[in-house]
Amino acid sequence: MKKYKFLLVFALIASLMLAACGKDSDKDSSDGEKKEILMWSGTTGPDGDLIQKNIDQYNATNPDYKVKLVNIKGDVLGNKLATVTRSGKGVPDIAMIASESVSTYNGQKMLEPWDKYLEGTKVSAENYLEEAWNVGTVDGKQYGLPATMGTWVMYYNKDLVDKYAPGAADDNIITYEEIEKAGAAAKADGILAYGFSWPMQNFNNLYLQMGGKFAEDGKPTIDNETAVAAFEEFKKLEANGYMNKKGEDTTKLFKNGKVIFLPEGTWMLAEMNKITDFKWAETFTPQWDAGNVVQGSGADQFAMFKSKERSDEKIKGTVKFIEWLQSNQLEWIKSGANPTALGMLDNEEYTNMPQSFLLKSDQARKAVTIVTDPGSSYIFGEVDAAAWDVISGKVEIKDSLKKIQQTVNDKMNQ
Repeated sequence: MKKYKFLLVFALIASLMLAACGKDSDKDSSDGEKKEILMWSGTTGPDGDLIQKNIDQYNATNPDYKVKLVNIKGDVLGNKLATVTRSGKGVPDIAMIASESVSTYNGQKMLEPWDKYLEGTKVSAENYLEEAWNVGTVDGKQYGLPATMGTWVMYYNKDLVDKYAPGAADDNIITYEEIEKAGAAAKADGILAYGFSWPMQNFNNLYLQMGGKFAEDGKPTIDNETAVAAFEEFKKLEANGYMNKKGEDTTKLFKNGKVIFLPEGTWMLAEMNKITDFKWAETFTPQWDAGNVVQGSGADQFAMFKSKERSDEKIKGTVKFIEWLQSNQLEWIKSGANPTALGMLDNEEYTNMPQSFLLKSDQARKAVTIVTDPGSSYIFGEVDAAAWDVISGKVEIKDSLKKIQQTVNDKMNQ
């Protein structure tokens, strides 16, 4: 009987110890919340896997709060964030959102500011690319913290440049004038000078370079003479046979040595690395004026959506994770993205990556331009849908721009 009582007491003590251990490892000691940072991201597939590798490295440092990544398809992420924030249940501790979304979510009063949790940490403006940091600033408060930057750059075939545009790439800036000259020289050989793939990105960069704005007096604008001039340039390239026709696979043409200059995203690095038949390089997107370089980009932001379930200790733990990323983002950027934290410039492996030129010089850092104007996302979508009809001459440029402007205005008033 004594032996039975001893075993019973021993089992009770053991179970209590196990429960206590479980509580220490999974729960916050102060209020019982799970010691885990839930992070939502719209980056799926191989790129999402690279982010996970970085997070695994962070978790291996045994932080107080480990990070759990949940990848959600981009078109679903926005709706899901809105739903959980309204309900107040299941809200992620951080979410990666597009640069243009910060002001939208904040306008809907869905975001919490980071400011008071950043005091005394290295998560501060001077440690980031200025343009990427400013994206998260709304009305003097920091509602977004920069994650990585995706940029519309240009890849070029070094051999074809030497043949049809010698010296054009020596200053790392290729102008539309140089592209037109290369097109004239290469046309007889069946070589295209310009690969036109994603209409919105090509238009956005040229429009900005020409001095275009996407908002005036707080209202979206696209029905203007600058937009006309941008479309006229692409129309001329297409009409002269210097660029591809609608539906042609520009990446395939480039890889087969049929395109000299290919404006594309930094995210195409893996595809470019498959090329073995010629030497290629990466530089600024084509420029209208070599003396005024403008480089359109987007910088994803870490945002904190409103929740009553998140403690101050967890938020501090989240900031520690973001602080760690400043110099430990190597896996994440192997997809071709750039870090936004300047600390990565101390990493030689990163500075040897072709996309690193965007952070390595003052000229490049100042050139980075991120559009966050109200209604700009609507403009991008409408331009994307209409561009090829405009370029091919199916519709008049001014008629199309008027229609786009009206559609955007209607969407803004919904």
